[in-house]
Amino acid sequence: MEDFYKRTDVSKDKIELEITIPKDSFEKSYKAVLKDELGKTDLKGFRKGKVPADLMEPEKKDSLRVITFEKLAPYYLTTALQKENISPIAQPEYKDFPNVLKDKEIKFTVAITVMPEFKLGNMKKVKVELEKVSTTAKEINEAIENVFKNHPEGSKSITDAWAKKIAKKLAVPKINSLDDFKKYVKETISKQKEIVARRNAEDSAFKQAIELCKIEIPEEAIKYEAAEREHSFVHDMGHDDARVEKFLEASNVTMEKMREMWLIDAKNALESDVFLKTYAKEHEIRVDDKDLKAKIEEIKKSAPKDTDQSVFENEQWKEYIRRIEEKERAYKMFIEEVFSKIDKKK
Repeated sequence: MEDFYKRTDVSKDKIELEITIPKDSFEKSYKAVLKDELGKTDLKGFRKGKVPADLMEPEKKDSLRVITFEKLAPYYLTTALQKENISPIAQPEYKDFPNVLKDKEIKFTVAITVMPEFKLGNMKKVKVELEKVSTTAKEINEAIENVFKNHPEGSKSITDAWAKKIAKKLAVPKINSLDDFKKYVKETISKQKEIVARRNAEDSAFKQAIELCKIEIPEEAIKYEAAEREHSFVHDMGHDDARVEKFLEASNVTMEKMREMWLIDAKNALESDVFLKTYAKEHEIRVDDKDLKAKIEEIKKSAPKDTDQSVFENEQWKEYIRRIEEKERAYKMFIEEVFSKIDKKK
């Protein structure tokens, strides 16, 4: 199978493979399909599976040759993709359906969408600003009133005694008065605001980084990922149209709007994935087998007891975990890089 395909790089994100299935290989597979069909054929006057080929074949020959092609084509395509180390990011597109009825070699062309190569932009251009947070007396009082409303602890009003009771219930130490509790609430609200401010700044930095890399995802990939999200949604709904309609009505959204949201979500997810892979590659971030084994052991410990243990030995799953871990490390390194100046000032 050395020369069964020809590769043409059409553009930075499109590759065409012209594949040839040799005549002898096709005929051998056709005979196997024919034999299988004969085994399932029930014809009056013959025992099941004993129908002569010359009686059945003329009628079903054309459809069986199409079935033969549909079985062989993915095998030849997968082999070509592996030999060329091509990773499609959307469903391969068969550009033509060959004439499989003639007794000759079969040629067909498949268009493959791949992710273009991107380079990191200048990360020094990423501008990071942390929003200054403050907590008002109104916010503190409203928070305490909400706690009192849900947990009065037998008290008729918010007092020092109530503050000590609720602090004990919440396992908050060193609360001897309402003022102490107010300080605790203020610190809690402030920390929450700081976390949100930090997360917003990280999101902003991440978006800037993607723009600096000029990452443009092929439209076919975005549509494919969005379609996968729709498929998962319909599957989760049990393929029940009535249930889908009820969900959409309760959410006050149309299916068209959902599809728009899936497209946006798919685009953002693919951009993030490409950026982190690019960052990991240029910074030589790699999870070796030792680290991967440690990560898998960590996952095992937190997995439900009835989990099928064979999944942890699946090579494809292991490589998936390796990629996830590498992207997590890349994100952590990126955040440390762009926030280093701010963090040093603290």
